[in-house]
Amino acid sequence: MTRELAAPVLVFVARGGAGDAASLQVQETLRSLGEQVRLVPEDELEDALGQPGRAGAEPGLIVLLPTVQAPLQLARRVHRARAECYLVIVQESSQLDAFRQRLGVAPMLGRHWSLVAADGTALRAGFAQALAALRQRRQLRTTLSKVNSQLAETRAVSLSDYRRLVASEHYLAHFLRNSRNAIIGVDPEMRVLFWSEGSEDLLGVAAGTAVGRPLLTLGEWSGGLVRAMQEMRPDAIKHAMEFQADLNGREVALECLLTRTSDATGAFLGTSLMLRDVTARRRTQDQLREANLNLQQVVSERTQELEKSQLALVQAQKLEAIGRLTGGVAHDFNNLLQVIGSNLQLLQASLGPQRDGERLLRAALAAVDRGAKLSSQLLAFARRQPLNPVPLNISRQVQRMDELLRRALGEDLQVETVLAAGLWTTQVDANQLENVILNLAINARDAMPDGGQLTIETANTVLDEQYTDDVPDLSPGQYVMLAISDTGHGMPPEVAARAFEPFFTTKPEGKGTGLGMSMAYGFAKQSGGHIRIYSEVGAGTTIKLYLPRSFAKEVEPPPAHAGPVEGGSETVLVVEDDAAVQAAVVQTLQNLGYGVLRANDAQAALNILQSGVRVDLLFTDVVMPGPLRSTELARQARHIVPGIAVLFTSGYTQNAIVHGGRLDPGVELLSKPYRQEDLARRIRDLLSRHRPPAPRDSRQEPPAAPGAPPAGDRRALRVLMVDDQGDLRDTSVQLLQMLGCEAIGAATAREAKALLVEGGFDVLVTDINLPGESGLELADHARRADAKLKLVISSGYDAPPDAANQPRTWYLAKPYSYEELERLLEEIRRS
Repeated sequence: MTRELAAPVLVFVARGGAGDAASLQVQETLRSLGEQVRLVPEDELEDALGQPGRAGAEPGLIVLLPTVQAPLQLARRVHRARAECYLVIVQESSQLDAFRQRLGVAPMLGRHWSLVAADGTALRAGFAQALAALRQRRQLRTTLSKVNSQLAETRAVSLSDYRRLVASEHYLAHFLRNSRNAIIGVDPEMRVLFWSEGSEDLLGVAAGTAVGRPLLTLGEWSGGLVRAMQEMRPDAIKHAMEFQADLNGREVALECLLTRTSDATGAFLGTSLMLRDVTARRRTQDQLREANLNLQQVVSERTQELEKSQLALVQAQKLEAIGRLTGGVAHDFNNLLQVIGSNLQLLQASLGPQRDGERLLRAALAAVDRGAKLSSQLLAFARRQPLNPVPLNISRQVQRMDELLRRALGEDLQVETVLAAGLWTTQVDANQLENVILNLAINARDAMPDGGQLTIETANTVLDEQYTDDVPDLSPGQYVMLAISDTGHGMPPEVAARAFEPFFTTKPEGKGTGLGMSMAYGFAKQSGGHIRIYSEVGAGTTIKLYLPRSFAKEVEPPPAHAGPVEGGSETVLVVEDDAAVQAAVVQTLQNLGYGVLRANDAQAALNILQSGVRVDLLFTDVVMPGPLRSTELARQARHIVPGIAVLFTSGYTQNAIVHGGRLDPGVELLSKPYRQEDLARRIRDLLSRHRPPAPRDSRQEPPAAPGAPPAGDRRALRVLMVDDQGDLRDTSVQLLQMLGCEAIGAATAREAKALLVEGGFDVLVTDINLPGESGLELADHARRADAKLKLVISSGYDAPPDAANQPRTWYLAKPYSYEELERLLEEIRRS
């Protein structure tokens, strides 16, 4: 049967792509089916289809490989040029669905085409089906051509010719009888010449009734066919159409192909028609079209939901970006406020009862407090405020605030509380929750300048997925709801959309910072909850705060630190990299009677702890320079000094001691900026809880401030400490000061010589390895320059061979402890 397809199959490939796997598989499959193959680069399309004679007979099958560019456009060009050919489009299996979507409902490729996956089984089945359809179409055209020729034959025939004609007609009738399509032949006057059994089955008209009668008289369905044949141009050979018809009370969709037949001279002989029922296909197409419309509607709805979610995400990202910025600014701002506030309080203590000065200082300290509140609100919005949450019953928290709220809101407002019985507990920071409630209540008061009603409501609620889907970082579940409602002027939508942005306010200049709402937003997010505004112009505003339910038992919030300011005699190690902050803290603690050691970073503090000097409390900044983190310093301090108290301080904690927005268990934090009395109370509280003050070692005098005279009658030794390692030098100077010496440091031999020229030093302590001139050379120079000067050579290596033989010279091995340094100084004094 394949010999009927004399022309080779045209396979269009991309230029240079004939050797790829898909091309080789297609060629092998076609050849296994007995077909010849001609590979054609896609850029030779016009030449290959426009002049088929050069390749032999007209091609019947055309194949487009997956490698061709723009296969859909190329297929349409092939269809326009060779509509009678059968077109097979080969695509990779993974690309079939995407290619079908590009085809759409009406691909404009005619009826004779198929889409085949590029794998062995599907490829062979697809080609076999296409070749079978092509052979059936050719046989049908050949038969119809013979019938038309016989209809046009008017000459007398012999008996033998007549018998052959009868046999041929019998064969033709037998062949057409098996066709499922309706095949009809009509003459130029539209009278029926041929009526197949398929026509009888489809149209319900017997052949005996139809043959010889005008087509138009056989049913209403024929009117459209007659008009189509009348409107066909003389030069048109084929015409395809679809139309609706009522066949025996059943509405069907028919597809018809009309073909004009002419004799050798071009005279018109009649028209052949082939009809088939495509109702099922039309119904499928209608269903597909309806499904596409539904899909488009779903896509449109999903797109709107996506746009809404994207807007919410953009808003959340904008607030998050502002939060990161404000969090970083707050750190430096808090350090500045700490320096200003501490020095103002120190100055306040030294001024005495000077009225004008005291008044000015109080005003300055009040400004520091306002700055601290502003910084706290910034950190709250940025979700960097360290929280100390405990399981609370919000209703009882509101009851505890009743007097505070009424005093803050004034007598013009009516305050009503609607507190739910059996309210769940929620894990929140009591102080921060109180600030949120107070800020929201004050905002409500400002929205009701002529008076009104403020309602505070609590309730248990459940947020489902439908609600939380529109809120980033919020999970469905059980929540405790706190609502604050007012009867004020309300907010338009554009104002409500920006209400949580920091510094955004509609109040007149000087009447508000625009941070109350943003602080509430940050607190809700940091606590794992959510906050939402419901407002209508002229009808008031309701702000609902949702906090996740806790299953822990309710506890009383920790009491605020209060009581008189007390000092003590313990030793405090202050670790602070900001020199101004460090100086202010040291001065404050010394004024309270504490012995104070200082370090610029964690490593220097660790050196002090390892020296053996007694330290009762470590007071360290969280954010420190250097490789050793403050948390690791605290861990090692507890190992070196069991029972030591640790108090952290910071203006911005980052993630060192705060995780998930909450302080790590057991961590004590004093947030910057703080007042002297806050520092004093926290230190006294911690020292009292960890261990009572212990008497100092009889050999160890209380640490003295730099430059202070020692206890007793002995004159203070003046010591020059020379070491190029800054941390070690500063630590050694502090140890010497604690031992009653007047000590200063130098980093190089040159700097030390300049200080020695001024005179007055009793002891020179020098490291051996110094930049430039060595410590041994410095010692020789000092020995010659001052006959009374005592020399101490210090090194982490072995002692120099002649160090002990030099006059007035001692050796101090590194690392040395507090006790070793004390014994050395006693020996020097005795000498």
